[in-house]
Amino acid sequence: MMNKLRIASILMGSAALAAPTFGSNIAAVEGQASGTAATLGSSPIVTAVLSYPGTVNGKTYTSWSFLANDGTGSLDIFGTLSGLGYTPTVGDAIGVTGTYSPYHQIPEIGTVTAIGATSSGNPLPAMPTLTIPQLNQTTLPFTAAGYLINLDNVTISSGTSIITPGVSTWGTSNLTLTVTDSSNNKMTLYYWPTSYAMANFNLDGITIPSGPVNITGFDSVYPSTPGSPEFTPISIVSVPEPVSTGLLAVGAAAMLMRRRRTA
Repeated sequence: MMNKLRIASILMGSAALAAPTFGSNIAAVEGQASGTAATLGSSPIVTAVLSYPGTVNGKTYTSWSFLANDGTGSLDIFGTLSGLGYTPTVGDAIGVTGTYSPYHQIPEIGTVTAIGATSSGNPLPAMPTLTIPQLNQTTLPFTAAGYLINLDNVTISSGTSIITPGVSTWGTSNLTLTVTDSSNNKMTLYYWPTSYAMANFNLDGITIPSGPVNITGFDSVYPSTPGSPEFTPISIVSVPEPVSTGLLAVGAAAMLMRRRRTA
């Protein structure tokens, strides 16, 4: 009897080792091969909606793109979500099943087959603030890939001169620009309104600033040889002048926040 139980136990262990396992959290999913089935059971929190179906400033979008973070990592969920009965909402904890398919080194679940919220109104994980040297990598670390990121106190140019001649505002067309920090580190800034509705919604028609700015966006690597790191802005805020900053502090004290996929 003992031998039978031992054999049964060994067989069950072998079957468990042979069965395909898919990550229940984001870190495990990021270790999978592209094109494999993925199920997130770790209730990641929706931290940002980057694009959504509809028309924005004359540009029509057909897909959702939103970021989810479970504390082990962050990734993009991309697709139409047609007939699945869920509308992505920041602060939702979700479960999702689809296909792991990284895009430009952004960890991504696409071809979503099931998705739903397990709770809503959850507090959001802290947004990382990274530097150009941390972002300008041909192989993105998972500490940056798939996150909404703050890039602070940089200036925007087209290389040797401020912005492409004749282009003075953000529009509905893609733009390749340069961001530079106070230590003269540079990287590509890729404005991508053809795929991301929120970039279009937040920036279209606004003058491209020439002074220091804080940018919120995400990192990716265009698949050239070698890879070309790009930071895509979703929103941009000018850095206040020192005098303005002082006045704001006083006020606060007195009164006691190319060849690319299209959507």
